[in-house]
Amino acid sequence: MESIKFLIDDRCCKDEGGNGDNGDKNCLTKWEDDFIDACNTYKRKSAEADKRKEKYTNSYNWKDKLDKWFDLIEKSDEKASDIVVNLDFFYQQVLKVCKNSKCTNGALRKLLCLVKSMFDCLYTYEQSKKGLFELTSELITAIECLKNLKDEDKDEMIKCIKVYEEKIKAIAELQDAIITKLLDSLKCANLLYAYICEEHGLEYKLKKMLDEFKGDLKEKMHCSPDEDDDKNMYPCDDEKAKPQPEFPIRDSEYFKEIQKALGIAVIKTEQFKKEWTDKKKESDEALSRKNSLTEAIKAAKAAEGK
Repeated sequence: MESIKFLIDDRCCKDEGGNGDNGDKNCLTKWEDDFIDACNTYKRKSAEADKRKEKYTNSYNWKDKLDKWFDLIEKSDEKASDIVVNLDFFYQQVLKVCKNSKCTNGALRKLLCLVKSMFDCLYTYEQSKKGLFELTSELITAIECLKNLKDEDKDEMIKCIKVYEEKIKAIAELQDAIITKLLDSLKCANLLYAYICEEHGLEYKLKKMLDEFKGDLKEKMHCSPDEDDDKNMYPCDDEKAKPQPEFPIRDSEYFKEIQKALGIAVIKTEQFKKEWTDKKKESDEALSRKNSLTEAIKAAKAAEGK
C-alpha cells in the first residue's frame, strides 16, 4: 500500500532543486536518497529500542528477584513469631529443669552426707565418739563381768546382742554399694546441671537463639536500592544484596529496604517499559518507511524496465 501511495503521489517529480544537469529531480532518485536516510534512521531507532529493551529486561529481572525475596521474608515473618513463642516456652521449661536440677543436686549432697554419717556411727574414729561395733563389744564384755546374774541369763542376753551385732555387720556391708550409687547419682545430677544450666549449656544456647530472633543480627544490605541509575547502581548487584534478615523481620531495616527497593523497581520497570514501547514504535515506523521505499523503488525500476 505504501508503495502505491508513493507511485500515485508524483509531487516528488515536480520538486525544484535539480538532479545533476537534468533540472527536475526524478522520483526514483529521490526515493533512493530517502531509502538511504530511512535505513540510517531505522538502524538508529532500532539500536535505541534494543537499548531500552535491555534496561527494561534487567529492571524486570531485578523486580522479579525482589518480589521473590519479599514474598519469602513475608512468609518467614509469619512463622518467626511462632518460632519465638515455641522457643520461649522451651526456654521456660529449661529454666524449671535448672531450678529443679539445682534442688536435686543439693538434696543428693545432703542425702549423701546423711548416709555417710549413718555409716560413720558404726565405726570409732575418735575415742570420744565410739562406734556401734566397739560399743556392742564393750556391752558383751560388761555382761560377762556381771556377778549377780546366772550364766544362763548372761548367755541369753549375749545371744540377743550377737543377733544385733550381725545386723550391724550386714548394714556395714552395704556401705560401699550405697555410697557408690549415691555418688553416681550425684555425678549424673552435676552433669545434667552443667550441660543444661551452666555457661554454654542448653539454657545459654536457647537464650542466645531467642535473642537472635528478637533482633541481635546487625548486618546490613550492601547495595542501596535508590542509587541513581546513571551511576550504574540500578539494578543492584544481587550478590551484594543477598537476604540478610533481622528479627523480628517486619520491624527490621532489611524488610524496610527490600520493601522500598521493590517499590522503586516497580516504578522504574514501568518507566523503562514505556520508554522501550515508545522507542519500539518509532523503530517499527522507521522499518515500515524503509520497507515502503524498498517496494516503491522496486516497483519504479520494474516500470522503467530496469
